[in-house]
Amino acid sequence: CLGEPEFADFSLHDTAPPRHKLVHGSFLTQAHVVAKTGGGHTVRASYWASKIGPLNIGWMNATIDNQRAFSLGPHTIKVVDDVSLHMDYSSLHVTTGEWALAVTPQAVERSVAGPLRRIDVQMTPRVAESRFSVPPHGVIGQSWDGDNKAVFGKEDEFPVRGEYTTSAMAEGAIEGVPTDYLMASPYATDFKYSRFGLDHASPRDVSKLTGRVKAASPQAANGAGVVEKEMELSAGQAS
Repeated sequence: CLGEPEFADFSLHDTAPPRHKLVHGSFLTQAHVVAKTGGGHTVRASYWASKIGPLNIGWMNATIDNQRAFSLGPHTIKVVDDVSLHMDYSSLHVTTGEWALAVTPQAVERSVAGPLRRIDVQMTPRVAESRFSVPPHGVIGQSWDGDNKAVFGKEDEFPVRGEYTTSAMAEGAIEGVPTDYLMASPYATDFKYSRFGLDHASPRDVSKLTGRVKAASPQAANGAGVVEKEMELSAGQAS
């Protein structure tokens, strides 16, 4: 899954209280998914927060291999082998043999400039870490490395009041540097640590990370805030 961020200015707390802050940060506003089915088909799906209207109705676009693109609106489902695309009223759910992915729209509270809607992306394994066909990777996926440790990376430290520009991108909790995870296009699958299409790979080596380490508390990982599992990337606080 590729999450596409968009720069945003927003306020933390109302303008009157002494703790008011103007934040220059970013939010995830697009999600693009590429999944290979057990039957060898390639499913590509996209969801845009900007397409959500005032009634919070959601929809997504998708393709199967090189077939004509199709859309799914509220309360519709498309199943291709072991991959399921399901739209409820506003959220997209993608299910594969090993993962359940949920993309949920949210309003940007106290927006000053930029997008009015953002998305939360939640990833939940459907199998035990020891049963992954290949150990996953990516900014969030690498968290499931089988070591039962949580690593907390760099976090933004907000002032009590005033103006602040975010900069933390989980440094210390991810292998390499943030630019190693840049993708060339929405449906690209190639980056430095990509596992897509591989039959074998080793999990990341947590001993090489510099972030704070403690025992993990198993839970789903949320693109708006992976709190206990691996890193803290609060929505709007990573640019």
